[in-house]
Amino acid sequence: MDELIETLSRFSPISLDQMDQVTLLDRIDTKYILNQEKLAELLGKIADSYYVLSIDGELLHPYETLYFDTPAFDLYKMHHNGHQNRYKLRFRKYVNSGISFFEVKLKTNTHRTIKKRVSVSKIEKSLSEKQQQFVHDCTNDEFKDYLPSLKVNFNRITLVNLKVGERLTIDTNLHYGDEHAEKDINNIAIVEVKQQKHSVSPFRQLMRENRLHEFYLSKYCLGITCLNESFKRNRFKRKLMALNKLGYDVC
Repeated sequence: MDELIETLSRFSPISLDQMDQVTLLDRIDTKYILNQEKLAELLGKIADSYYVLSIDGELLHPYETLYFDTPAFDLYKMHHNGHQNRYKLRFRKYVNSGISFFEVKLKTNTHRTIKKRVSVSKIEKSLSEKQQQFVHDCTNDEFKDYLPSLKVNFNRITLVNLKVGERLTIDTNLHYGDEHAEKDINNIAIVEVKQQKHSVSPFRQLMRENRLHEFYLSKYCLGITCLNESFKRNRFKRKLMALNKLGYDVC
């Protein structure tokens, strides 16, 4: 982690207000999972292409997230079974800024990510009637009785390319928990390239040059599979094995 922070010191800083020029609540995501040391080595090559989000001089920003699912984990199953129209529900707190949202994150059959959210005062352990109606309005959902399913805390680094309207998020130091178990995953970096449409991206070009391939496995699905060994995971098994063979020891 120290190597990564040292590399980021070579990037020019950007404020939260400046970064909000690139909100990307409707976007295309490209995801990678890398070793933190390798990522630090590679990022130095594109320091001139991105700004790094700095809040009060801090580049590493803690996030707290509480996901919701049905008692039967239907939302997880939709992801596992590859439903093209699916969604996740969560409260998210941006710890450094003190801002919290309740969010509905949709994945469409055109592979776009659409995030809809409402401001809240804090993370709650149940959904209000107003929030349940918000979910229904966003998804036309058929499920009821959403319950807390997974706590995910992590640190995020955000890079921004204002020229092409791109955000790059780097999530590290993952801590998962539910009512039965907890697990830390500290040695990986989950990187997401977020764009309005597929376009020129210095980071994606860097990945191609180094033969590092896209790797799609959400933090939610990773956490659910790690904490619930009895859950169906056939669709994710090969990816989990690949991560473990690389020495990431995820689950």
